[in-house]
Amino acid sequence: MKRFLILIVIFTSLAISGYSQSQNLTGNVMAEPDIPLVSATVVLLNPIDSTLEFFGISNDKGHFEVKSVRNGNYLMQVAYLGYQSYYKNVSIPYGTSNDYGIVVLKQKPVDIKEVEVVGEYVPLMIRHDTIEFNARAFKTKSDANVEELLKKLPGIEVDRAGNIKALGKDVRKVLVDGKEFFGNDPKVATKNLPADAIDKVQLYDKRSDESEFTGIDDGTRDKTVNLVLKEDKKKGILGDVTGGVGTGNHYMGSGKAYRFTDKMQAAALGMVNNINQSGFSFGDYMSFNGGLSNMSGGAIMIGSNDGFPINFGQPENGLASSGAGGANISYSWAKDRRVFASYIFSGSDRSLTENTSTRNYTTDKSFLEDLSANQIQRDTSHRINFGVRNRIDSTQTIIVNGNLGYAASFSPQNSVTNTSKNGIPVYNLTRVSTGDFHTLSGSANGSYLKKFNSNKSVFKISGDGNYSGSLAKSRYRNTMEYMLPASTQVVSQFQDVSRDNLSLLGTISLTQHLFGPYYIEPSLKVGSANEHYDRTQGLPLDDGQIVDSLFSPDFRKKYNWFRPEISITRNNDKAPFTASVGMEIGSVETTLWEESPVQSKHAWFTPRLQWEYEYKTGRRLMLNYRSSVNTPSTSQLLPIAENSNPMAVSYGNRQLKPEYSNDLSFNWLIFDQFSFTSLMSGIDAGYTLNKINWSRTIDPQLKQTMTLVNVKDDYQASARIDFSTPIRKLGIKVNLNLRERYNRGISLVNAAENINTNYSHKASLTIENRKKEKWDVMAGGSVQMTDARYSIQSSLNNQYTEMALFSELRYTPNDQWNFGFKADVSKYTAQSFDKPITVPLLSAEISYYFLKAKRGVLTLQGVDLLDRNTGIQRVSELNYLQERQTNMLGRYLLLTFKYRLNKLGGNGHSLDIKVNSR
Repeated sequence: MKRFLILIVIFTSLAISGYSQSQNLTGNVMAEPDIPLVSATVVLLNPIDSTLEFFGISNDKGHFEVKSVRNGNYLMQVAYLGYQSYYKNVSIPYGTSNDYGIVVLKQKPVDIKEVEVVGEYVPLMIRHDTIEFNARAFKTKSDANVEELLKKLPGIEVDRAGNIKALGKDVRKVLVDGKEFFGNDPKVATKNLPADAIDKVQLYDKRSDESEFTGIDDGTRDKTVNLVLKEDKKKGILGDVTGGVGTGNHYMGSGKAYRFTDKMQAAALGMVNNINQSGFSFGDYMSFNGGLSNMSGGAIMIGSNDGFPINFGQPENGLASSGAGGANISYSWAKDRRVFASYIFSGSDRSLTENTSTRNYTTDKSFLEDLSANQIQRDTSHRINFGVRNRIDSTQTIIVNGNLGYAASFSPQNSVTNTSKNGIPVYNLTRVSTGDFHTLSGSANGSYLKKFNSNKSVFKISGDGNYSGSLAKSRYRNTMEYMLPASTQVVSQFQDVSRDNLSLLGTISLTQHLFGPYYIEPSLKVGSANEHYDRTQGLPLDDGQIVDSLFSPDFRKKYNWFRPEISITRNNDKAPFTASVGMEIGSVETTLWEESPVQSKHAWFTPRLQWEYEYKTGRRLMLNYRSSVNTPSTSQLLPIAENSNPMAVSYGNRQLKPEYSNDLSFNWLIFDQFSFTSLMSGIDAGYTLNKINWSRTIDPQLKQTMTLVNVKDDYQASARIDFSTPIRKLGIKVNLNLRERYNRGISLVNAAENINTNYSHKASLTIENRKKEKWDVMAGGSVQMTDARYSIQSSLNNQYTEMALFSELRYTPNDQWNFGFKADVSKYTAQSFDKPITVPLLSAEISYYFLKAKRGVLTLQGVDLLDRNTGIQRVSELNYLQERQTNMLGRYLLLTFKYRLNKLGGNGHSLDIKVNSR
């Protein structure tokens, strides 16, 4: 750990060296006659290749200050929308006071007859509510993707998982020329599109499609990045092909192809590997696959997770061979009229080995379950997304979205669970099983909006439909060995479960302008949800099977509801406000076999409130309150035992009441566009009435019988602070993140109420260099402490801590070579667990660029060089503490070759200004 800290200090020192001799350049930007220009960009460019070196933005008095400029020669550019750009060579220090004086910009003439500017670009421009970056002003390596370009843009941060934050807020959408790209996952675009195809990066808050049409703020704001493509990249095919082989018979291959025109976008992606890369994004993979089977031979964990799972190591556990592919197309036949669709498929074959230790608590004792399991998981999945945007005319529009998916999974596994109390063995469970799962799902929603009464009124009608159907066929053999008294029991069973869920929703509303910025909107939502659960269970025989009708329920749930609501909205950019009063009135009917149905009715008020206040540019307060009703599902209501695990039998409960939740959040956002310092702080609180949780009964042989019940309440709260600021004199940027989380939940153990209180505290600090032409260095650390307390036995209270250090280093000496190094050290304290664990992860790579226009890239990569990776998860739940370890990929070397299909244009063009006299 000490050596690792020394390395971080050395790398950081290398990155920030040379920044001690710097000056602040000041001045004023005016328009004729003596009118200050607000938010004019003042940029110091490298005179050799015209890439951005330093910049500043003028304030409301037209004054600018470019801070911490290194001594040297620069080309100064002053730009403002609608005005001719100003250029001047300057040397720093500038004069005796570093005050440039007044820069007067002239408005652009409508018809330029004396000066023609060719190839001019402005690195940074503020256009009303949009910040626009010129990609050519930011150097990237030859085969960089968009994610690497975003990392170099001021005000944009990309974390190690690829998540994007801009101006202190999470980026929800990434568009390409204003259009969707492979659905709503930003990482698909940023990790796959080449940086050299991008002309401009636009950053703004995108309203919903409906709000953009009506002009009425509905409170929806998605921080959005729009990637504007270069014109010459719309004339051919972009992409690359990559292949690689490595030690341990590891391999990988991928291909990408893109075709962009003004009317059409088309893309195709494909990959195959056995290095645990699922392709596209981890979120896509998890939503497409058939789901990992529960390997636990002990307590089955069903329902909400109130603990604090902490995952370390690679995101994919086990050893996997994976393949994935997809295609995306978007076609616009006119402005605001387009159709788009995407298709993604994936498949994997995974081998997983798991060792899990679970300490369960009762009112007067605790017992330990040690599980060892092996599993093979074979998954395939297919998903189609589609949409239509058709603005019929200026007064009416149609919006349609939908998706269709199919997933299949086959999962044989075997496990052994040893259970003991006070160190004395109680029973052993040996389990051999197979599972075959198939799922079909689809959803669609559409809206029609019509403006009338001189656009003072908006009528909306919409509909939503969702369907999911699944079939799960399981076969298992359980061998129970009891110690006291000594006995053995062997049970073989089959279990076939079919589920069909269909839900429909219709909405009608009328938005009416009242006066000034105020609108009123009465609305009515009517919905129906039908769920069918059909289980066939019994004994498998050589020539057939015997069905156990007692454990083979045919269960149905029907839920009909309607939600009247009335809202008042203040449509104001500075202080938008929406207050709504509504009610959910519903009826739940359940039917078991052919018995008479059981009915229940409920009515709940569902108010909501949304308020924002921008009290100063870049300073915003946000308040949100929402209430909701959650009815129990068929599996939660089913009163028939689920006994596939003989030592953990679970029951649903037809008498369950709906959960009623109230959630409140308050956020304070500060972003200084002059210094690019951001502070995002927030507090969230939630209260749930009639929370659905487990009531557990544990007998002397440690058999658990679990029944779902309503407990009176559940509380949770969290707080967060994200602070980011550049320290220009040191040439670094600092990110500080603080997290606090609290949860108080209730469960029943042997009829006694157990109040489980969890506290989680996390802090992380990251430091990186700002100027990344050759050196790109990031280093940091984090610490997380978890404190779990149990009312049934205060002596069982426990605490544990996880610490991590991480560092990334990249060095690009020229356009032919690139070197990278990455290190992670995670340390888990013992405290409530058996022993402390330290996991050091080191990886390195070297890339060589060659062939014409650097189209070829040869890369040698080493992963987990110390061969010490371990998949660990620690969880504190309502009445147990668990540590889970799984096998990981381990050390390997990989040699890859990438060939780029497109001709490189480069990001480092020099500024080309041509003056023609006429």
